[in-house]
Amino acid sequence: MHRLGVILLLVAAPVFAERPRLGVVIVIDQLSADAFHARMPKVTAGIKRLTTEGYTFEEARYEAAPTITSVGHATLLTGAYGEVHGITSNDWIDAETGKACLSTQDSNFKVLGREPRERDGTAPTWLRAPTLVDAAKSADDKALGLSISAKDRSAILCAGHAGLAVWFDAEKPFFTTSTFYAKEPPAFLAATNERIAQLVLKGAFAWGLPGGGVTGQAPPLPQRAGDSEPLAENPLLQAPLDTAEVDIALDGVKAMGLGQDEIPDILTISFSGHDRIGHGFGPDSPESLNEYLHIDREIGRLLTGLDALVGKGKYVVVLSSDHGVPPVPELSKARGLDAGRVDLKALKELLDKELDDQLGRQEWFAGSKTPGFTFTASLRAKAQPVIERLRKIARAQPGVLDLLPIGKLEGPQGQLYARGAFVGRSPDLIVLTRPYWTYGAHDKTGHASPWLYDRAVPLVFFGLNVKKGQGGTTEPINLAPTMSRLLTIPTPAAAQGRSLDEVFR
Repeated sequence: MHRLGVILLLVAAPVFAERPRLGVVIVIDQLSADAFHARMPKVTAGIKRLTTEGYTFEEARYEAAPTITSVGHATLLTGAYGEVHGITSNDWIDAETGKACLSTQDSNFKVLGREPRERDGTAPTWLRAPTLVDAAKSADDKALGLSISAKDRSAILCAGHAGLAVWFDAEKPFFTTSTFYAKEPPAFLAATNERIAQLVLKGAFAWGLPGGGVTGQAPPLPQRAGDSEPLAENPLLQAPLDTAEVDIALDGVKAMGLGQDEIPDILTISFSGHDRIGHGFGPDSPESLNEYLHIDREIGRLLTGLDALVGKGKYVVVLSSDHGVPPVPELSKARGLDAGRVDLKALKELLDKELDDQLGRQEWFAGSKTPGFTFTASLRAKAQPVIERLRKIARAQPGVLDLLPIGKLEGPQGQLYARGAFVGRSPDLIVLTRPYWTYGAHDKTGHASPWLYDRAVPLVFFGLNVKKGQGGTTEPINLAPTMSRLLTIPTPAAAQGRSLDEVFR
């Protein structure tokens, strides 16, 4: 190698007096950078400690769309966008089969502790890029990874292939894993699951075990719809789940021995309740703020626990989010903004009618998943001559800026969707909403758009070899490379991001 090249490598290489024993990734689901900064005066515990003692960026902008839970978690831990890691939504319509597929669905594996269902999240099969946990394992087989969430997809896509993912399965209800990761549920889940069982039996959520549970009086579980997550959306359940996640994290650190030797381990924890409360009440609601402040306290408890278990100053932490969210459309409209809800069902009917009128009556669409529509595979080519006409119809509908064909993603917003697209999983036609317009009317508000309120999230680094300070705008794909450098492990192999020099002491 040229002498200058050797000098440059030596300058760029991290030289730390001490190597962290543990890397911790904290994800607060559905947290915009604006909300993060607006709420800063109210935090008193974990988030305050992270921002006071660590390095805080003004915002981290996803330079890709759609902005959705599965996509964001995969991006944070792989350092890549959907065009590389292959996760395009929480679920999608398979372009060839026309069937819906969860981002973590694989029938070759089953959820431990209950009978399998047709649409269970079980494995990272669809993830096409290695995560931070996979990178640690590639460097040393003794490296350990534990990923925890109230959503299966969040835990699984953070863990990747080499870690252990555990999540809350509301159908039982309990924290569990799948046969992809283990033959039996980890023993360290037992104490938390017992506490959840007691809460359920006490009727804490007006929701109980099938058939009325042991008393015969508790109401039955609601009907399962697609996957088990809707069963977990009760607002009263979210704070106990936050607490349960931290309990499991600390119990797991002890049981697995994370951070107990010179080989860095990885712990990820994703607080899903913030997303569920946000969808149900809106990000400006007292309920959302209360949930956030509860998470702040739980992060404080997590850090205090890690100080005792791993050692104060012996680990590093990064906090971010998978996506942001806009205000409730009706609130934006009351503030004088052009805002509302795009009726995707009505739009699909209009597009169907136009295709029928122009080309003959057919079942043109295999289905629709936010943010768009997927053609029936055998009719995709036949529909192409009518695409521009479909775009014109879509643009005339309230709240629709454009209808973007997957094969012609042009312009600033089109390029964002191109970076998040993966052949065979992304919709054929992407509905681009106007700013402050949301998809559908099921939730108070929703996300997935390419607008900044959905793309800009917080990014905070804290711990060993991290300097105290503030930075400007960066990208979430830089999280994994920066954490890799802090831990002195390889960067995830498919990462598109870079290490953020300004974070280091």
